[in-house]
Amino acid sequence: MKYALLGALCTLLVSSIQAQTLDSLQVNKTANWGLNFANVGLSNWTAGGESSIALGTVLNAKIVRKENFGTWTSQFDFALGGARVGDKNFRKTDDNIILQSKFTKKFSEKFRSSAIAVFRTQLLNGLVYKTDPENPDEFLKEKISGLLSPGYLSLNLGFDYEPGDYLSVSFAPTSGKFTIVTDRELSEAGAFGVEKGKNTRSELGVNLLVAVDLDIMENMNLKSSLNLFTNYGTFGTIDTNWENLIVMKVNKYFNASLGTQLIYDKDILIAKDDGSLGNAVQFKHILNFGFNYALF
Repeated sequence: MKYALLGALCTLLVSSIQAQTLDSLQVNKTANWGLNFANVGLSNWTAGGESSIALGTVLNAKIVRKENFGTWTSQFDFALGGARVGDKNFRKTDDNIILQSKFTKKFSEKFRSSAIAVFRTQLLNGLVYKTDPENPDEFLKEKISGLLSPGYLSLNLGFDYEPGDYLSVSFAPTSGKFTIVTDRELSEAGAFGVEKGKNTRSELGVNLLVAVDLDIMENMNLKSSLNLFTNYGTFGTIDTNWENLIVMKVNKYFNASLGTQLIYDKDILIAKDDGSLGNAVQFKHILNFGFNYALF
């Protein structure tokens, strides 16, 4: 079921990309694939530490079709990474699947009407590792997320303000946020705000998206995206997703990047050190140096 649904979403995106290449006034296509690798090897190292291996891959594809009646943008972003430290098995460090389609129509120099659809999920199960009280040298694994558990679909109708190529502000007074949890155990636990035993949750509210794409200096680019959503039923309680990426290009094939992501969602309960569950800010950062190839 979950693979069929994800496949259907990917098929819709590919179909939209193919459709955008027909009878277009202007079509711009970009796609990049990257591979990152890091290794530390220690042998009889008196300063201490553990050997490690880290691998990661990213794929980004975007197509922009401009017509007299408006602009249609489709985008696909995928990231997956893992690391092995010492004699432990590989553990996931990054996992993202994002599909986005956006249509805008200009009605003044800086303002546009817009319709945006964004879908987010992950590929592999998310696990937390806890020490086995009966065997301190072993770890117990607990699944806390997975493919389409959660999945987030956001549908937004509103307006865009674009004072320049570097900034876009999208305000949607009509926004639907749909949370999907297909995993039976997580569904029965009421994870990610769905009612226990249910697979979906629907919310109607207001969405604000601020996106920056700016060349800080030669060979250095900053992309920042701040997404704020509040449900009309609990107006004023804001779900936040803030992502930043700085890319420093070394040459045609190699670059370094620093990415951060901050998430706060009142419907996501985080396990704390004392065993209780509660709201908390989620944060991650990723520093990469690796190979990058422009597919087209």
